[in-house]
Amino acid sequence: MKNVNQLFATVAHRVKPPVLIALGPPWPVANIVKMLGLPETEITCAQFDLHQTDRVKECLAEVGAAAETVTVPDIWDLPKRYNTVIFPATAHADREVKLDVVEQGYHTLLQGGTFLTLSEYEKDSQFAKLHKKIFGKCGETPSSELGMAFFSTKTDDETERRRHEVTFHAKIGEGAPMEFVSRPGTFSYGRFDAGSRAMMEVAEIRAGDGVLDLGCGCGAVGCLASQKSGPLGKITFIDSSLRAMALAELNAEKNGVKNTRFVRATRLEGLGANAFNVILANPPYYAKAEITRLFIEGARELLKPGGRYYIVTKMPTAVMPLIFDIFGDCSVIENRGYAVVVSEV
Repeated sequence: MKNVNQLFATVAHRVKPPVLIALGPPWPVANIVKMLGLPETEITCAQFDLHQTDRVKECLAEVGAAAETVTVPDIWDLPKRYNTVIFPATAHADREVKLDVVEQGYHTLLQGGTFLTLSEYEKDSQFAKLHKKIFGKCGETPSSELGMAFFSTKTDDETERRRHEVTFHAKIGEGAPMEFVSRPGTFSYGRFDAGSRAMMEVAEIRAGDGVLDLGCGCGAVGCLASQKSGPLGKITFIDSSLRAMALAELNAEKNGVKNTRFVRATRLEGLGANAFNVILANPPYYAKAEITRLFIEGARELLKPGGRYYIVTKMPTAVMPLIFDIFGDCSVIENRGYAVVVSEV
């Protein structure tokens, strides 16, 4: 959001503390906090992801600003204490995420509070509709190269909470189908990812194996792996997104997956060396390569002797040099248009 400072300046007079900044990229969030110039206790910055929260803290320190920073699975988990909620919405954010944030932000506002959305689009017709759907009315700034700002006031009584989620089914081979709940802002929202399916169809998981679902999202991979590891196996789910981890717990319980462990972390700390027979990884390749590197570099010491590491990709030439550096050797299995890179220790 290149023009966030100028765009926010057009609606800054509408802000009344205490303020919640809901999601948004770290740098725009930090700049808004600095422009507000309020005491740290009057501003809360909320994210779904621990990594994003850490980045917000770093950016705040760099601009010389301070705010309470929290990570939550849902915006409405925060207390209803805010007179203003600000949503710095990036252009690439999914419509479902936008709707969810506006909807959930409503429930954190006090009566008479204002919801402000900052959009990167010069002409944005979407947010006006979302605001009107939830608040009844919506004001907006004129279309410009800065983007557009939208503002609504909470004037009605508290409405019932509406959960935005999609349920899907998935099965691997002859295994029984499982049902999964997914929510906006989590990996592969509303469907079982094709890359994950390609990996699960070739992964060798034996009865009693300890399995790590690395970057678990809603937990579909780990739950399906439990069908192969059986009652003596143990499934560990790890992700930096608290929304994803809440779903992984929900879906594991929903599908009767026993002997589980859930780890919320930005890195692979706390998992223990030589702890797993199998690690399954499907990193977000659209993000920076540092996440893929983390998924590979941190994995080897976690595997038991004879342990197997699987990572699925459409860019094997980018992944394999990292695999060779860490594991020394690998093989590649082509499946469903994906490359499943396999290494053993």
